[in-house]
Amino acid sequence: MNRFVKNINPKAPELGSYYLTFGDYYGIRGDVAFAQALLETDYFRFTGDVTLEQNNFSGLGATGSKARGASFKTAEEGVLAHLQHLYAYATTKNLPSRYPLVDPRFHLVERGSAPTWIALNGKWAVPGRNYGQTILDIYERMLHTSIQHLETTRQNLNP
Repeated sequence: MNRFVKNINPKAPELGSYYLTFGDYYGIRGDVAFAQALLETDYFRFTGDVTLEQNNFSGLGATGSKARGASFKTAEEGVLAHLQHLYAYATTKNLPSRYPLVDPRFHLVERGSAPTWIALNGKWAVPGRNYGQTILDIYERMLHTSIQHLETTRQNLNP
């Protein structure tokens, strides 16, 4: 995941392990959430209303018209907030208690209203047409690039 984004933005922060760890804990595909972060941040180039210093990798509270949205103390906390927000959309279950609630918009979500990536259309980003499909397209490109890298590595190891 980190290698994929660094091919596009060499200055991108390395957040892949946070996405995988928190995704595993919340039962959400961390690799696909990472793809969503790439969409939301323009591959961590932050060309929209949110800045890198905010550690807001999912645009939480950035509603347009220069609204900066939420800020988090660390990159880890920003990723945690992203996964908690996805959890709110995905299920009506109580938030597991290992980590503190850091998503300031968790209680604003219609709980369980988007259990799939496609169901985020019109919910996470408005109007959000094809929002979930775009996330999955980025994920598929990331996966394809990873497979190509593995095949090249395997070929190089077997002369």
